[in-house]
Amino acid sequence: MFPPSLIDLSLKNLRRRPFRSIGLIALVALLSFSLIAGGMLSYGLFSGLDSVSSRLGADVLVVPKGYEQKTEGVLLQGEPSTFYIDGDRAEQVLKSGDFAQASPQLFIATLDSDHCAFPVQLIGYDPDTDFVIGPWLSSARPQKLGFRDIVIGANIQADIGDQLLFFDSYYQVVAKLEQTGMGFDTSVFFNMETARAALKEYVYYTDVQIPDQAHAVSVVTADIPGGYTTEFQRYINDKYRGSGLEFIFTKNMISSLTQNINALLALCLALLFILWGVSVGVLMIVFAVTLNERKREFAIYRALGSSRKWLTHLILTETFLTSIAGAGTGVLVFGVLAFSFRPLIERELSLPYITPGHLNSLLIILSGFVIAVAVGLLTSAVSSARIGSLTDKALRPGGD
Repeated sequence: MFPPSLIDLSLKNLRRRPFRSIGLIALVALLSFSLIAGGMLSYGLFSGLDSVSSRLGADVLVVPKGYEQKTEGVLLQGEPSTFYIDGDRAEQVLKSGDFAQASPQLFIATLDSDHCAFPVQLIGYDPDTDFVIGPWLSSARPQKLGFRDIVIGANIQADIGDQLLFFDSYYQVVAKLEQTGMGFDTSVFFNMETARAALKEYVYYTDVQIPDQAHAVSVVTADIPGGYTTEFQRYINDKYRGSGLEFIFTKNMISSLTQNINALLALCLALLFILWGVSVGVLMIVFAVTLNERKREFAIYRALGSSRKWLTHLILTETFLTSIAGAGTGVLVFGVLAFSFRPLIERELSLPYITPGHLNSLLIILSGFVIAVAVGLLTSAVSSARIGSLTDKALRPGGD
């Protein structure tokens, strides 16, 4: 792109003013880092939202009254929780005829003790009636789940073939899910037979009173005939008023999630624009001041026979080298921070998030790198347009 002689001279000029060079590198690094971080965050949140929309699978979740937040915590953040619907109430919903299909799920939170490998959410489901969990478990497990067989989420530190201890029993890992961006990434799945056995052990260690262990469930997932309507929501709320049940309509949950994600991204975008505006403004000021300080140096080059075009190429070469170093530094800093703090960031976001795959991550990083370098060159080119008038003035007798 630039002749070797220009690159060699540019490197000498940059080394001669180390503080100025480091400052320019830091500004471009900030541009590169902010663009890559913003791109990763946006991609991860939108992918997570898309995953939630496609994987929730049910129109409505029936839970005990007052447990809406805990249910969303289980589904979206994987927060271990244990709660139950009385067996009779669950049976009433399952056989009501109000829904096109309905299936029970059983939630069990493991303990932070020697009796459990780690605190995690156990989710039992009925393979005979299930239409939510089974379809996407089928891509991970080769066969029907047997007694004490489990499928683990993507973020659980175990491999297929390992055995995990929960309460008094060991469970065989037969499959591992791909990342979903939901609480399922830190959850464990098994069939209802295994779930009932685990529930007995949970009751033994916690002394929780569950009168009807053989029939109690945590959630009933259901599909609405013809899909969600506000009329059906009013009808079902009126019918089950006072029953101790609460109906979570996933359409409303996803709408709320979308609003939260859009608000977060709007805030990030505003901060990004402010950061970019300040950084570009500072870069232009620095380049303008630098050119003014170096006008005598450039005048000497002109006196020795250099053209304006050659001087412009020299300035752009120096800028190109600092921009490359700055953008590369931004990529390196992002890589270190992302590797070190990714689990913390995903947990603290409290929103569905899917880490971009290797190819998408590479595209986002390359885009941030190229754009940061381009911005550095553009601001330098704008400032270097004055080089002709500056050197002409410096060459005149008495010129400063």
